[in-house]
Amino acid sequence: MVRECTGNDIEMITAYLQDEPYGRAILTAVKEYGFAERFQTVYVDVVNAEDGSVKLNGVYLFLHRNVILYCKENHVDIDFLEQWMGISAPDKVAGRKDNVNIVSWLLTDYNMETTAARADIADADGHLIECLSGPQYEGEWAILTR
Repeated sequence: MVRECTGNDIEMITAYLQDEPYGRAILTAVKEYGFAERFQTVYVDVVNAEDGSVKLNGVYLFLHRNVILYCKENHVDIDFLEQWMGISAPDKVAGRKDNVNIVSWLLTDYNMETTAARADIADADGHLIECLSGPQYEGEWAILTR
């Protein structure tokens, strides 16, 4: 089940997002801007286990018409993304290559590239978002652009 994140989710998403550059980028944006900004929305895909625990399948960050996604086990919720992207197509989708490749099925008119650097995410005015420009975000990024 995909739902919007709240402040109560910070510990859960911190543990999930800290291992890879894609997750760290999402976590940095959350720590920088929180959950209440109009230009940023964070969603989690959670599964309730039989033992009562909650397992995360993925985290989706919608930031200034860009999407950064991170699903450790590549369980991208394509139905959720199809609904979202049907309302407002993003300028850019970035994340781990296997995750972004799934989204490319929806955005067939986008071009995918990979980079060993980081995904340059811009705000609504086209300025790079500084908090996402550090070396800790360097990795094998896949990026879909129009």
